[in-house]
Amino acid sequence: MERFIADLVQDFESGKINRRQFCETVALAATVYAAGEEAANAAPSQGFKMIAVNHISYACPDYRKARDFYTSVLGMQNAKDDQKSRANLAFGPRSGGNYFIARNANENANTAPAKSVVDHICYTIPNWDDARVNATLKAQGLNPTGRSGSVNVLDPFNYPVQLASIEAENPFI
Repeated sequence: MERFIADLVQDFESGKINRRQFCETVALAATVYAAGEEAANAAPSQGFKMIAVNHISYACPDYRKARDFYTSVLGMQNAKDDQKSRANLAFGPRSGGNYFIARNANENANTAPAKSVVDHICYTIPNWDDARVNATLKAQGLNPTGRSGSVNVLDPFNYPVQLASIEAENPFI
């Protein structure tokens, strides 16, 4: 925990994250820490207890096109780019806490193609405003479809990406 906080302070002081991101991350860490070591390490009766999505790995024909789309349209931060075949794109309250890996499909040539696929990814957008979201996407040359609080677009490789407000896509209500 000490190293995590030290890294967080360093990210804030260097300008890598802003004050809001710093505060959100400290609040989240405090909540997890407050649950106690026993609760944090306890596995439910069946399997593990998941607490977050760490990353999504996206194999595509040209990682650069995917990188450019996800950074320019969705505002992800290009956290690490090997300039050859892969980029880690951070999003969420703490840079590096959640990330999207855009990589060239042939990077793992020894891996057999998947028989199952993730059919879309939905990202939550704060301060949702239908008109602003649709106008911003159209300005990027995209054709958003959907309903109030939730729209769908295609990335450069025709992969469906959903953007939603927390109210429109809340699994708890």
